[in-house]
Amino acid sequence: MNAEGKNRIIKVESCGITDVGMKRKGNEDSYFLDEDLRIYVVADGMGGHQAGEVASKLVAGTIKELMNRYAAGDTGAIRKVPSASEHSAWLVSAIHEANIRVFKLSKGSKEYEGMGSTVSAIFVAAETLIAANVGDSPIYLFRDNQVSLLSVPHTAMAEYAAFAPAGAKPLSDKYKHVITRAMGSKETVEPDFREITPLPGDVVVLCSDGLSDMVKPEEIMEITRGNPPSKAGSMLVDLANERGGEDNITLIVLLFTGDSGILSVPGRSVYKAERKQEITEPVPVEYDTDEFSGRAMIKKLTEDGLFIETGEIFSIGQKLILTVSDRTGEDSVTVNAKVVSRKSRGIEVKYENLTEDQKSKIELFTGQKR
Repeated sequence: MNAEGKNRIIKVESCGITDVGMKRKGNEDSYFLDEDLRIYVVADGMGGHQAGEVASKLVAGTIKELMNRYAAGDTGAIRKVPSASEHSAWLVSAIHEANIRVFKLSKGSKEYEGMGSTVSAIFVAAETLIAANVGDSPIYLFRDNQVSLLSVPHTAMAEYAAFAPAGAKPLSDKYKHVITRAMGSKETVEPDFREITPLPGDVVVLCSDGLSDMVKPEEIMEITRGNPPSKAGSMLVDLANERGGEDNITLIVLLFTGDSGILSVPGRSVYKAERKQEITEPVPVEYDTDEFSGRAMIKKLTEDGLFIETGEIFSIGQKLILTVSDRTGEDSVTVNAKVVSRKSRGIEVKYENLTEDQKSKIELFTGQKR
């Protein structure tokens, strides 16, 4: 893959919704979505006396807390996950910690004994979609009029079907929701995860079984294909309720709309807002380290540094060499820099030891004059 490919950022439109359904008195489902970090989670709680609600909220809240911590650069506690990218390790580590917290609360309180939850999560990091799950809350991918399951159902029925010999009699439907893996049931848990490259036009739906039991995947695809996420979400909840609403209904709809084209400094920048200067046209920035080189198009620079959207793995404090040039290549400046902050979509870098000549050249690109 070339350097430009590694800096491809795809747009995502999203909507999340939860509904108690028609038969339940309480809602044991939880969800959250962070459109800045691009993390999306659905959790379906289990356990009486509101314990399921506590478990699902703890799962969702823990993943939210840790993913934001990792994105801010606090990555010391991240687990090493064989054959996983850095960002997959973030998501898997957050799920592991959420499992530990549910397990400890369950064991430490008679009120919450035996509680648990499923979890299904999507993390979109630059050009990669990472899907992870524990339990039976599905993650569907709809692409080119085809349905794919990005999650792995951890149920007795699904696991029997996967390993039963050809021609074996299938299990009865009563095993459909017998979960073989859940958050909080044991001190450790192994989420299944996978990485794919999302394409413009893809739709991804995470949901609890309150939706998947009442509406077929092909019906979900048809509704999400013809409507924006917010409208599709409402239509799906209404349809599940029209068919009985037997359980709580929770879903997140993601629509991948295409490349963003222009890169920008995110709102969590370490630089002061008044020091940002938008330039008329994006300019190319080449970056080099001892391990690799890359190239990005930057639309916002400051007199102190810039933000590079990249899928490459950088560490805080890592040194690199930046070359900023105009679109014709006639004007350029090369400077030393270091990584001061890491986000899910890239890195904040700050210039180091600028000469007066380098400062003057950078002013040409920021539009700021001393």
